[in-house]
Amino acid sequence: MTSSKKPPKQPSTKDNALSLLRNGDFFGEVRLAVQRGGLVGEVQNALAIYIVAISSLLNHPLNLIVKGVSSGGKNFLLGCVLRLLPKTAIREISSSSKTAWNYSSNDFRHKVVYLQERNEASGAVYPVRLLISEQKLVRTVTVRKGNQFITETFVAEGPIASISTTTRDRIEVDDENRHISVWVDKSPEQTRRILKRQNSPAVDLDKDELEGWHEAYRLIEQRASVPVDLPIWFGKITDLVFVDDVRVRRYFPAFQEAIRTIALIRSFKTHPQDYEAGESISADFIDYAIAASIFEDLFVQSLYRADDECMATVEAINEIAATQNDQAGDANQLATKLKISYDKACARLRAAVDAGAIVRANDPEKNNGKRYRPAKRPRFVPSPKEVLEKVRPTNKPTIRFTDPVTGKVVECTRK
Repeated sequence: MTSSKKPPKQPSTKDNALSLLRNGDFFGEVRLAVQRGGLVGEVQNALAIYIVAISSLLNHPLNLIVKGVSSGGKNFLLGCVLRLLPKTAIREISSSSKTAWNYSSNDFRHKVVYLQERNEASGAVYPVRLLISEQKLVRTVTVRKGNQFITETFVAEGPIASISTTTRDRIEVDDENRHISVWVDKSPEQTRRILKRQNSPAVDLDKDELEGWHEAYRLIEQRASVPVDLPIWFGKITDLVFVDDVRVRRYFPAFQEAIRTIALIRSFKTHPQDYEAGESISADFIDYAIAASIFEDLFVQSLYRADDECMATVEAINEIAATQNDQAGDANQLATKLKISYDKACARLRAAVDAGAIVRANDPEKNNGKRYRPAKRPRFVPSPKEVLEKVRPTNKPTIRFTDPVTGKVVECTRK
């Protein structure tokens, strides 16, 4: 006797995509996906890259530069994240002429423009800057048609989310201030973790799983036309934001856009049904908390990380302190560590002090050598706990959310 019972229906690609998007720990799913792709560590950087890539669908996308030494894994990091998007969402550029961008029409509009390496071989990056700031490139040329010369105008449309890599700690200031900077982990501990991972078998995402991620992007793209509003209480946060650096005028709007992107993604959990005409997505406290968890340290680094030589000085002072029970370092130790003269060590310490990267660790006294330690950096935006306490975005005294970087449940309680 044969059974009339039908086999269970296999979930469709859209079902898999909605399952991802409606997961209360969606960013934990992103974290697991990139780890299965072979990424070791770099969780915060990977999550930031994913959000920047999704922000390409909004009207004011984020832009990001991955920085680090050659062979540090910059492009591997980007590859692990960007493969979660369909190829149609990305415009990858290894080299281009100065004028080639002008004839792209709307091919770059709401796309991730991935410039593999910012160097001479990649060609002009000035057009990227204009697409970011002006959201279009306009080129007027005179062409001959038959016996006449006529003027034609070519317009390349934005907006774009620009993602690129560089081996430099600082690039041109106009580009630096338009991008969030992330640095790959180049520590010996990270190298050892990578070597260990290479000796262990990895269970990568299969074709169906990848297609589920691609479909999730398409569903987000369809919903991206719905306006994302920041709540009224968000205006009070500006009273708690660090404002001692003029670059905050660019970085804080970028942080707001990160919140909007997160709210767009999380709307599939908070509002599973389709939005009606005239409705909008409202960002909430948890959207803020997730954005702060991912981007706080990155914006602080973008503001305070100095040039290559200054950062090498800070790293050396840190390493000196690590070998002597966290005691601050001096010029003699720095000279020995970096194999430079005492005078050069003093000059580098003065430059690092002027840049605000290190501070004097002991009081001036007779016959007392100057010792230095890395400067403590203030927060860029207030912590979720501080927001709950001082801004009071909700009447609930306790809010719980999953930290996207650690995967741990965080509880914020107002006194």
